Amino acid sequence: MTDTDTRPKGRPRDPQIRAKVLLAAQRVYLAGGLPGFTFEAVARESGVGKPALYRRWESTDELLDDVLRSHALVPTETSTGDIRAQLIDIALATLRLAHSEEGSFVLRVSSERGSGGGMFERYFERFRSFIHSQNRALVAAAIDRGELSRDRDPDIIVLSITGAMLAGTLLSLAPSPVADPVAAEDYCRRVVDEVLGADARPTADEGRSSRTTR
Repeated sequence: MTDTDTRPKGRPRDPQIRAKVLLAAQRVYLAGGLPGFTFEAVARESGVGKPALYRRWESTDELLDDVLRSHALVPTETSTGDIRAQLIDIALATLRLAHSEEGSFVLRVSSERGSGGGMFERYFERFRSFIHSQNRALVAAAIDRGELSRDRDPDIIVLSITGAMLAGTLLSLAPSPVADPVAAEDYCRRVVDEVLGADARPTADEGRSSRTTR
């Protein structure tokens, strides 16, 4: 006998309720942080009653942990070309994240990292495992095949590029990939070239395009 067979008859659960509540919970946390993260606020934002929330999540910590786990932390799809092209793809993906609601959520989580207990630490460990480690491996492979100098540090290269995307967004120095995708891509190229220095090898066409879009 399945769970469906034993469940009391009544109105079936909305199959979209979890996605609706998780999006609402993300927005509630983004607006008020941990102090404002209550079932009342999530119910109000989502339009889902508190009894339905309590049936799925025993506490607000459990609900917030579910929001953290729902984020699609997958490695960036990069070009199959040289490391410079791959790093430009990584920069652009980071810039898109920084300009998104999810990116604002990540920054809010980071600001309350010391208050979130183990769930926040697990969240950032997933960032290190899924995102940074893959990006670092791309740089290390480029060093091994001679594309980059042997004295280059893969961690510093990746952090310099992704950090420039995040800081540039916070300081309103980085163009929005949505509002101005051409300027955003040019910004990513210039940051990557600055970080790579003598190891950067822009094509002639890219050099001309960059000069005309500045």
